Amino acid sequence: MSSEHWSTTPFTLQTIPEKPEGVPQDFYGCAVAMALIHNLFTRGLNSIYKHAPIVAERGSEQDKSDFINFALAWYEALHAHHTGEEKWYFPEIEQAAGNPGLMQANIDQHEVFRAPLDAFNDYFLSINEDPAALNSAHVLSLVDAFATPLFEHLKDEIPTLLEFGKKFPDVPIKQIDEDHAKKMLDTVSKLYFLPFFVSNFDREVDGGRWTSFMPGPPGWVLTATKYVFSFPYRGAWRFSACTFDMKLKPTMVQI
Repeated sequence: MSSEHWSTTPFTLQTIPEKPEGVPQDFYGCAVAMALIHNLFTRGLNSIYKHAPIVAERGSEQDKSDFINFALAWYEALHAHHTGEEKWYFPEIEQAAGNPGLMQANIDQHEVFRAPLDAFNDYFLSINEDPAALNSAHVLSLVDAFATPLFEHLKDEIPTLLEFGKKFPDVPIKQIDEDHAKKMLDTVSKLYFLPFFVSNFDREVDGGRWTSFMPGPPGWVLTATKYVFSFPYRGAWRFSACTFDMKLKPTMVQI
């Protein structure tokens, strides 16, 4: 189902890698989790790209307001992901490997799409109080401006991480990953980040094969997200690819 789902285009989901020979299990697990996270960002952006013309043309003011908040949540989640990498994940990997500058190529890739990505966020912030101003052609042009370098970066990160596992097998990558995730979560808007993350994560992808690598948040976090954190922007999550049970929605929003 996942390969044919409406949230898999126009931007292609990443194929979850098989474990290469010589890569420690912890590095492989982190690479799988990263690919799964990248795919929830991809599903979210695909939803924005597909829903924008529909909402702009036929949506009510409330539909447009909800869509704007969904787009802002997508940016918040992706921005937090990349900021967390730059502030904690990459530096800690470099320090553990004893190799300053090891992750510089990844940071350089961030710089390529940073400005057009920020322009996307700025646009939605600018119309947040005037939803009727939503212009779908402009939204698509903003996405097109950063999509190619963004997806090149997301694609490159996975083999890069696996290769580092071969070269620096003693780096405690699992602990580094967990530590940076906790620090990153302290910086985000829980009302945007958590509902977006949970409702665009397909737990059943590839028949649930990857659940052991990334089972999703603890049960209490899921419950709090579904009934508390999601409530202020509850209409926005209509545009998510999944339910709060992390199962794919069969159809797009009907307007």
